[in-house]
Amino acid sequence: MSSAPSSLRRLWQPRNPLFWMVVVLQLLSGLIVLYIQLREPPDSLRLLLGLMALSDSALAWWLTVRLWRTAPPPADAQPDSPLR
Repeated sequence: MSSAPSSLRRLWQPRNPLFWMVVVLQLLSGLIVLYIQLREPPDSLRLLLGLMALSDSALAWWLTVRLWRTAPPPADAQPDSPLR
């Protein structure tokens, strides 16, 4: 089994678009749940928003698994873009 820092390095990949999609989806589902708790919308809207939050979380989980299974780029690798 790999060590904790190398395992976390697989998730922390700010140059990978999957990383940012996971971050955005987790924030979105958190904001939806916060809205449900603070505003107490009608039951039908609450159900719809709850399903959206669950689907966002499931999608973020699936993307996290994909991110976890991909190897991070080497630390000494140069970015594709000439701009830094």
